[in-house]
Parts: sequence; C-alpha cells; structure tokens
Amino acid sequence: MAGAFIGSREELASFFTETFKPRQAWRIGCEFEKLGVHPATGRALPFSGPDGVEEVLRRLAERFGWQPRFEAGRVLALERGSSHITLEPGCQLELSSAPHESLHGLAEEFRGHIRELLAVSDPEKIAWLGLGIQPVSSWEETELLPKARYAIMTRQLPKCGPLALSMMRETAATQVNLDYESEEDALEKFRLAMALSPLLTALFANSSVSRGKANGFLSRRAHIWQHTDPHRCGFVEKLFREDAGFSDYIEYALAVPMLFIVRDGTWIDFEEAVTFGQFLKSGFSGFRATRDDWILHLSTLFTETRFKPFLEIRGADCPPPDLALAFPALVKGIFYDREASRQARAVVGGWGVEEIKKLLPEVSVRGPRAVVRGVPLAEPIREIVRISAQGLKRQAKLDVHGRDESLFLEPLQEKMEAGWQCPAQEVLEAWSGSWRQEVRELIEFGRFR
Repeated sequence: MAGAFIGSREELASFFTETFKPRQAWRIGCEFEKLGVHPATGRALPFSGPDGVEEVLRRLAERFGWQPRFEAGRVLALERGSSHITLEPGCQLELSSAPHESLHGLAEEFRGHIRELLAVSDPEKIAWLGLGIQPVSSWEETELLPKARYAIMTRQLPKCGPLALSMMRETAATQVNLDYESEEDALEKFRLAMALSPLLTALFANSSVSRGKANGFLSRRAHIWQHTDPHRCGFVEKLFREDAGFSDYIEYALAVPMLFIVRDGTWIDFEEAVTFGQFLKSGFSGFRATRDDWILHLSTLFTETRFKPFLEIRGADCPPPDLALAFPALVKGIFYDREASRQARAVVGGWGVEEIKKLLPEVSVRGPRAVVRGVPLAEPIREIVRISAQGLKRQAKLDVHGRDESLFLEPLQEKMEAGWQCPAQEVLEAWSGSWRQEVRELIEFGRFR
C-alpha cells in the first residue's frame, strides 16, 4: 500500500467527491458485529484453537465459497463478491454487507450470513451474541487478533484514553452506510446524523451487563468510546455549521495524530505525535504522504458519524437478534426520504453542539430517560421512529409479498407501544429479577439462532 503522492490539499477532497451518486443509484450497506462466547461460561471465544474464531472462518471458506484473506499465515478475513467478513481486535465477527437497493435485500443477506455462521459453529461450544459488550470477559482476558494494525493501536491508543483497550476488545456495534448526491447533501446528512446520535445511542443501548455484573450504564459501550481518544472520537464540531463543507472535515482530519502507514506490506508505527497535516507538509522518517496513506488515516477516525467516503452512521450498540435490522431501517427511513429528513431536522435540528455533547454521557447511563430541554429523550425518540416508518412507506420498496420496508421497524414499534424503552433496560429488569443474575440467561437473550 502506498499509491500516488499527494500533490495538493485539493487532491484530499477527491476521496469524498468522486463517489457522488444520483438519488436513484443510492444504496444502503451495513456492518453487523457479533460477539462470540462459550455458551456455558459466557467467556469470549479466542482467535486460536480448534473452537476459535479463526477455525470458524476456515469452515465458512470451505463450505460456503468465501475467499480467505491472510496476514502472516493466519486467516483474518473473508471475501465473497461485494461482501466481507472481518474481525475486530477482540475477535468480534463483523459482516460488512454488499450495497443493497432495499432493506429486503439487506435482510436476506444478513439472515443468510447468520445461517452460515450457525452451520459452522458447534452450539455446545460457540454462541454468537447480539450484545454491545462482552458479558463476562475483560479486555485483558480476550485474545488480541494477530494483526499488525491492531498491535500498533494497542500501543498507541491507551496514551490518549483510559478505556481504549476496552473499546478494542470488549465492544460490538452496528454501523449503517449511506450514499449522497452532492457536497450539500453529504453535509446535511452528516449534521442530522450527529444531532440524532444521542437518540440512536439511547434507543439501541444494549451493554448494561459486563464482566459478569450490572455495570451502572445502559450503554457501557458508548461510555467507553467517550474515554478512548478525544482527538478521533466524538463529534466534528465544525460540521454543525450550516456553511460547513468537505474542507472542514479535511481540516479536522489533518489535525488528528496519525497511527501508522504501510510500505511494501509492512506497517510502520508513528511513535511520535505527527498529524496528517504535518506529514503532508514535511513527511516523516523519509516517507512522503500518499493517497493510500490518507485513506488509511481516515479509517482511524471514529467519530459518531464519519466519511469513508460514503457516510457511516455509528452510535448504536449491537442490538439483540430480534432488532438486528431495526437500526438500518430507522436510518434509511429518515435519510433517504426528503420529507422524513425535514421532519427529523425539526425535531433535533435546534439542538446546539454543546447541548448534544453534554447529552451523550447522560444517555450512556440513562438511555431514553435522559433529559433534553426538560423533556425525556423517549419523547423525541418515539417521534423519530414514527417519522422513519412513514419515510419507509413513502419510499415504497416492496418485497415479493407486497410489503414495504417499514415492516423492519414493526418489532421495535411493538415493543415501544408496550412501554419498552431500550434493550439494556429490558436486560437489567430481568437480570435483577427472573434471571437471578445468571449469565446463561443473558446469553439466551442475546443469542442468534
């Protein structure tokens, strides 16, 4: 990895502008992470060994036509067409879906992925969970994926935040990827996604039990991210401005310290605090900045919303299996329908950046019970879900039975109508009640079948 040298800052912007798509060509993709544990103990699966995650990848390749990708002789990822299966630092298994025209196609791919995964996983030895955090194992007890990128991150990120290693090895999330047609459209979506971030975190909070006990949070995962690295996490404040553009995102990215580059297959650790802007101007240890370096650097920015070059909306804990498709459905309903976007902006668009920043820590603890402007967050959440469902109906993407995509929000809506607020609250009530603080009950709750 190296690529052409960067000759000007204008070249940095091409990464974002060359992927403009007309509305009729918009697609949706999703990254679904899952936690692997031993079903009897709840402890994290290792990467190595006969029942480790690497062996699961090998079986998927052998049985279902996935192409393995190796590093230092180990299977670390799989590819099949436009879909990828990758591993996070703590061996969290992630499906990065192909781009889909509708949620129906996305759902078909995801359900097929779960079927394949279960077919190569002994249910007595392996359980795959829809939870936002490892239920028992700490990061120290979780095998680090033998990947050069993660070895460098393990050395570098703890210098910036006390919970960086917990983020890497304990947590799991879902991300949604969206297209945009212009710079104006991209930035409007970015601003709306940042404003909605506390609501999404609250609604899908699903990490209230970790290390075998209630941890004091509804989204422990969100709390962990707030203490990972302030340079590369949180919000891009400049982009809240109505006149913000790609240049503001570029200026933000240029000011973030680099972690690494790759030359001739070797990962080079930036042990000194060098920003990409400094690297672009002066180089580092004899190396000059390339386009591939820029792309790699952008992948190390973990803000609540980011450009990759499509728009990635983050912030949701990995939900339980029955809500696995609700997050992409909620996002598509709002962001791919003009009227739904307008209505959503009316709900949250008046919230200032400082207000949103202060809200996120409270959301980590209280979820939908967090208060904004004297109102429980549950109220605007209900409105956003309603707006999204109507947006999906207007998009009118039908399956073979004539059903539109709002069907993927129905499980969520049914729960909310019964007074349910988020998965984490459901878990805590059962944890201290009928589950009697038994980890096996939590595993059954989160287990994909």
